[in-house]
Parts: sequence; C-alpha cells; structure tokens
Amino acid sequence: MPAATDQLETLRAAVRCSVATDAESRGRFSVDGVTPSAVVEPENAKELIEIVRWARAHRAGLLPVTSGAFLPIGNPPAAADVAVSLARMNRVLDYDPGDLTFSVEAGIGIAAVDKLLGEHGQFLPGLAPYFERAGVGGLLAVNASSPLRYAYGTWRDFVLGMRFVTGEGRLVKTGARVVKNVAGYDLSKLMIGSLGTLGIITEVNFKAFPLPPARASFVVGFASLEAALEMRNRIVHSVLQPTVLELVDRAAAQLLPLNTLSPAAWSLLVAASGVEAVLRRYETELAALARETKASSFTPFWREHPLVPPVPSAVEGSGVEGSALWAAVRELIARAREAHPAATVAKCTLPLTQVGAFLTKAAQVAARYELPAAAHAHAGSGIAYIYLLPPADGPDASRRTCPEGVARRMAQAATEMIHAGNNFGGRTTIPWCPTEVKRDVNPWGPVRDDFPLMQKLKAQFDPDRVLNPGRFVGGL
Repeated sequence: MPAATDQLETLRAAVRCSVATDAESRGRFSVDGVTPSAVVEPENAKELIEIVRWARAHRAGLLPVTSGAFLPIGNPPAAADVAVSLARMNRVLDYDPGDLTFSVEAGIGIAAVDKLLGEHGQFLPGLAPYFERAGVGGLLAVNASSPLRYAYGTWRDFVLGMRFVTGEGRLVKTGARVVKNVAGYDLSKLMIGSLGTLGIITEVNFKAFPLPPARASFVVGFASLEAALEMRNRIVHSVLQPTVLELVDRAAAQLLPLNTLSPAAWSLLVAASGVEAVLRRYETELAALARETKASSFTPFWREHPLVPPVPSAVEGSGVEGSALWAAVRELIARAREAHPAATVAKCTLPLTQVGAFLTKAAQVAARYELPAAAHAHAGSGIAYIYLLPPADGPDASRRTCPEGVARRMAQAATEMIHAGNNFGGRTTIPWCPTEVKRDVNPWGPVRDDFPLMQKLKAQFDPDRVLNPGRFVGGL
C-alpha cells in the first residue's frame, strides 16, 4: 500500500531534508510496476536514522537507492512507500594517497572516485557497468562484478570498513580506515551484496591501488569455444599473471560499437600491466599460445588502462582503441539492455572448469526456445553471463515490455539456466529481466541451506522489515 498523505506529512515533520512527491521524482525509482509515494534525500546519517525510525513507526517500506542504475535487480518489492536517495551524501571524507586509503559517503559516483584517484596515480579495481551513473553504495549493495576481479578480487577484498544504518535505526561502524584492520567479525562483508535489506550504507573506507607504469591488451579470435578455453587454461596455469581475462562470443561483440574485436565466433580478451619489457614478454608468449591453440587472429593494443576512460594527453595511437575496447566490455550489460530493454540477463558463478559446459548448455536452451542469445564471461573468474534477447522478427526492440508468449519463453529458458548452473556446481541468478518475465521466474534461484541463517540476520538487523522488503533471496 502506498504511504498515505498524512503519513508523509509526519515524515516531513521528522526530517529537515526535502520530501518530493511529484511524479517525475517518484518515477525515477519505479521498479517492477511499483512507484514510491515519495523520494527523500537525507544529507547525513542523522537524517537517515530519523527516516528509518519513521518507517518503523508507520510500517512503511523503504527503497534504498543511489543512482537507480541497479534498481531492477531483485524480486518485485513487497512494499516501496518511500525511496531513500543517497544522492546528497556524496562527499569525500578522507584521502591519504601515501597510505593508499580513502573514505567516501555512499552516494558518491564511482566515476568521481576514479577521477580523484587518477589525479594521484591510483585507482579502485571495482569498476563495473553503469560507470558514469553508479553510486558507490549501490555497487556494494549488489556486489557488482568487475572484469578486474581476476587480478584484484571483489569489493570485499578492498573495502576496509564502513558505516551503515540498520532497520532499527542504529548507526553501526565496522572495520577501520587503515589496511591493518581491527579484530572481530567484519560486518562490512555482510553488507556487500545484501541489496540494502540489512542496512543502508552511509560511508565506506577503501584501499586504493597504484596505476601500473604501462598497460597492454590483446584480442585473440577463435573459431570454437573449446579452443578459446584451451588458451584460457594455458594462461591460467602459466607463469603469466594478466589483470583481465574476458570471453565474448560473436553476438556479444556485435552489441559493442567497436571494430577492434575479432569477427570470429569467440574472442578472448587479455590485459596485462607492468614495465614495457614485461609487456613485450606477454606479447611474445601470448602470440605463441595463440598459434598453438589454433587462434584465427591475434591483435595487441598498447598504452591503455583497462576499463578506465583514457586521459587523451597520455594515450597515443592504438592505445585509444584499446581503451575504448575495455570501456565497452565493462559496459556490456548496460549496452545490451540499452539496445534491448526487454532482454533477460542470466549470471552464473561457476567452477572455472565448468564455464564451457554452462555456455554450451545455455546456447542449447536459448536455441530450443527460439530466443537470440549472446554470451560473455569473466573467463578467469568463472562468471558467465547469458543475454536472452527478444526475437528479431518480434515487436520493436526499444520496448521495455515483452509480449506474453516471448515473456513465457524467456522465463522458461531462464529457469532452465538456473537449474543448469546448479547442476554444474555453480549458482545462477537473473539480475535483469522484464517484469513480465520476473513474474514467472525466481530471480535468485532456489534457496539453499544457509537460508535459515539469512532469515535470522534479517530479523536481527531489520526486525520490522522496512528495508527493501521482499526483494532479496527467498523474499527477505
């Protein structure tokens, strides 16, 4: 039920920040056909605490958001009376380049963080889709994946600590601002990936990384998935330590507005960092591996920073093309959804040895349901993405909704992929799909043995279920 007008008046009385109720403001955070009755933008943790306490008193559901880029992820909300936007909580609180540590508020954009760090020759490896839009808090809430995780790990590996407000309206501090952390259980790891259902993150402490002195990337084309994965395996088990190993099929490559990818059936994308002599060795050894695995093409690019927009004065020649390549790969999910708003995206985290089997099975499932499909994988990390696209002869691709028949086929195909991922020892979720598809598929897949523990944590942190109710695993 939407929040009543008199309830919103009590919210206005409880906080000093604005409470917007106009259609444009509310429409920005509509999800799965549910539009909040108001949008409130706290400027600090104290105001956020008052908002949460108001929600508890009025049994209202809060929808935590930063930019809204990742808002479609999750179940349809059980209640979304008020959207809590952290857009005004966007300050840099502390930055010590010498210690490679910094602290920011959760509403700051990841692009702004990257610009700040870049001015000091540093960067944050958690670069993910929607780079120009995404806020830090949203990226942590969904645990957005980056191709750089192969070399640098996930958000949990470079978050030092944070502050968050629980569903009880309590401000909790966990971790520290230094790399040498405090003793005890680090609750920040619990917040990462919890979709804002346990607490709303307000501040985050990170460790940064120095930019490497030189970078190079390589695009290797293959006629078959097996050959591409053979080269992947050879790299993983070699002395080489690339920063990125990505795999895209021809259909995924066609979603990118580039001419740098191979026209072959599969492209293996490799990035490496270090001094120039090291990168020359990479070029020599990768070229040899490409020949041994019967690659159809091998193309090197130099002087670009993987996944980060280039600084024009520091990039010359083919490096610009290489930087454009990695920026496009980073944005592949965003580009696919922009070109096909009614697409369904399946994400499967797998043992490294099962990536090929899952991609093959997913292609068979998509073909059986007569759905165009594209595939992309963090090939060195075991994370595969399948993009189920509306049929080319169907309605206008710009539509965000699916005809009933197409939606049903997408839901059935997605459900089969969830089961396939489980059978291969992985876990499949459906982070993005039209609402019509979501009605017939469980975006999180079946609950697992840890679900009772998740229920206990929800009851402990958010006993009145005011934070993103119903949107997480098992309807938490």
